[in-house]
Amino acid sequence: EKFVKADVGITGANAITADTGTIFLVENEGNIRFSTSAPPVHIALIGIEKILPTLKDGMRLVEVVARYAGYLAMTYVSMISGPSKTGDIEKTVVYGAHGPQELHVILLDNGRKEMAKDPVAKQALRCIRCGACMYECCVYPITTGYWGYKYMGGIGIPWTYYVAGGPEEAAPLAFTCTMCGRCRLYCPMEIDTPAVVEHIRKLLKEKGLLPRFAKEMAERVVKEGVPY
Repeated sequence: EKFVKADVGITGANAITADTGTIFLVENEGNIRFSTSAPPVHIALIGIEKILPTLKDGMRLVEVVARYAGYLAMTYVSMISGPSKTGDIEKTVVYGAHGPQELHVILLDNGRKEMAKDPVAKQALRCIRCGACMYECCVYPITTGYWGYKYMGGIGIPWTYYVAGGPEEAAPLAFTCTMCGRCRLYCPMEIDTPAVVEHIRKLLKEKGLLPRFAKEMAERVVKEGVPY
């Protein structure tokens, strides 16, 4: 009922293609598909890193996301290239035939361009949110999925630093990561997350944002030769 009565449906996107303007949405639950079809207006908020060159690239991404998320195929894959329309009646194109009359795309920066300037952290922009690194992370399950600010896990640390939260929120996350490297082994985009986390730690140190426990351990190592 809420979907049908809504004036606007707001979604993100897994990708948007430059050649056709097609939005890709991948899910298992079906709520996203309902949000894009029931309300008269669909607004898609899409990070600029989600722009892919071609429709074929979008198809590849869908398959990779599914396989590395642990599925043979996702339950729902939506490809949206514009508002609902039909030309069946007297060959006159009518918009909003059985879905939204309007489709609006908002491309988000929110610090992504700044991250792209960072020679080390910019590789985090390749993340496709498949979650493969979460399956392998030794910290994430121990914290029962609460290791993160808005972006979870080790890969979420550069995203927290540059996009959502800032250095203050990223600091405790960066020094919780063990940098074991399992995430790097299983990442389909070959993101070197431990290297990125180490780099973020250096940036935090320069800003004087070392967590107290890390600072105290470092001081003990220098003074006594042991961290405890």
